[in-house]
Amino acid sequence: MLRVAIVDDEAGVRGELAGMVERFADERGEQIVASCYADGKEFLASGATEDIVLLDIEMDQVNGMDAARVLRKAGITSEIIFVTNMAQYAIKGYEVSAIDFIVKPVRYTSFAFKFGRAVDAASRKKRSRISVETREGLRYIDTAEIIYVEVMGHKLIYHGLKGTFEAWGTMKDTCAALEPFDFALCNACYLVNLSRVVNVGQDMVAVEGGDVLKMSRGRKKSFMDALTKPLGS
Repeated sequence: MLRVAIVDDEAGVRGELAGMVERFADERGEQIVASCYADGKEFLASGATEDIVLLDIEMDQVNGMDAARVLRKAGITSEIIFVTNMAQYAIKGYEVSAIDFIVKPVRYTSFAFKFGRAVDAASRKKRSRISVETREGLRYIDTAEIIYVEVMGHKLIYHGLKGTFEAWGTMKDTCAALEPFDFALCNACYLVNLSRVVNVGQDMVAVEGGDVLKMSRGRKKSFMDALTKPLGS
């Protein structure tokens, strides 16, 4: 099931978009649940992390572009589609990795095509979620949110966009689970998300968040080969 946020300060537009989401779900046979928010402030205050966000740009309190920046700064990877009558601003969506924009008044044909792209992208992300065994029980995490995994004694420490947590397991099993999602060992202790690498030196790997990890001589070639390969290939 996918969750969609509709964020617009016009009640009529919210209702129209909700109807289009429902129609799309029926036509595609998808399970999609939509929640509506009257402005960016209400949406952010809810703490919601929907898979797709249909986001107006021109709103009081918090405008759509600022709301999108807050989401990205928090490490939230929702697919964003700007729905707006301000196309001149919507093209700046690349700044917040928006997948597309739709100009008002919204026509269903255009909506279905662009929303379909977001649904496909969000579904791929869903499939990249893994379960990790922790002291509190199974924890589900999107692989894109993991920066690197560290083995320390008999524990695994997951360093992610939203902080760190400890888990049970072996590095061998963790490699098997994560390597298909473009992770590679830079030494026996660190399994790194290649999309989160910032810099590589002679014997180090710098990742998002500021950590600098030791690169072993024996792992350097395989790590660099994985890093220079197109992600996802």
